[in-house]
Amino acid sequence: MGIAAFLHGAGFTGSGERYLSSVVGVEGGADGRLRVLVSSTEFGQGTKTVLSQIAAEALGLRYEDVTVAQADTTEVPNSGPTVASRTAMIVGKLVQLAALGIRQTLFSSGTLKESYSPEEFRIACQNYVAAHGPFRSWSHYEEPKGVFWDDEKYRGEAYAAFAWAVYIAEVAVDMVTYSVSVEDFVALQEVGKVLHPVLAQGQIIGGIAQAIGFALYENVAWQNGRMQNGQMTNYIMPTSADLPPIRVYFEELGNVHGAFGAKGIGELPMDGPAPAIVNAVKDALGVNFNSIPLLPEDIFHALAAKGEEAYLKGVK
Repeated sequence: MGIAAFLHGAGFTGSGERYLSSVVGVEGGADGRLRVLVSSTEFGQGTKTVLSQIAAEALGLRYEDVTVAQADTTEVPNSGPTVASRTAMIVGKLVQLAALGIRQTLFSSGTLKESYSPEEFRIACQNYVAAHGPFRSWSHYEEPKGVFWDDEKYRGEAYAAFAWAVYIAEVAVDMVTYSVSVEDFVALQEVGKVLHPVLAQGQIIGGIAQAIGFALYENVAWQNGRMQNGQMTNYIMPTSADLPPIRVYFEELGNVHGAFGAKGIGELPMDGPAPAIVNAVKDALGVNFNSIPLLPEDIFHALAAKGEEAYLKGVK
């Protein structure tokens, strides 16, 4: 068995978020529904779902009352790229603030009372658009107080928040083929606040599955500046049959800089599995390894060297 304990910063490193200066919008439509305006791209991680949830929760609306605009920068502002574990924490917080701006405008105009139902909000939004035209609220990223990175001195707070995790891998090493199989995997992950349990768990399981391939299978062969195994026939990736049960648990400590306390999730599952697996192989064989992917030939050569070293010591 092997353990890895690690952390990962949420958002761009150092002054990255300050230079991006992201902008997010929320639009009240003529039909009374809201539309989130961001450049964050959905590629299976649940961005549209979570950002819609955040806007709906901020205003006490139903999830189906909110949609997300196509991430086309001719229509939406530049909220930054979909990288760096920043979508839920950085962009999500801006969505929350922009949504609250919509509500505040309706309050200030007398169109909406402070206590309202989703239907009353929808009617108020319709009335406001009919009276005033396009209805949008914008929020701009502002660096949190006490969080500053000095580019000249290369000192300061590199991230507004860190997410952390502890991963445990149980492996078996076949002493005939020298191959490693992961038999069981447990992930404890602290992400501030879990906004959508199913999507959060799925993102972690998918990341761990990818990282098992990173740790044990995916060997890129370069020759003369070209990848020699760029086909699915000779670039080995794990299938579902090669993956263990992956059990995910969450710890929620909150985060004042993220939407409803959220931090990033997406990069942590790529950080921890390899060291946990390599530590488990070391536990099984008593041999250190310091590179990945850990292939059968690597284990064979390491054990052969260990046996030769023990033989030489015995001769002496």
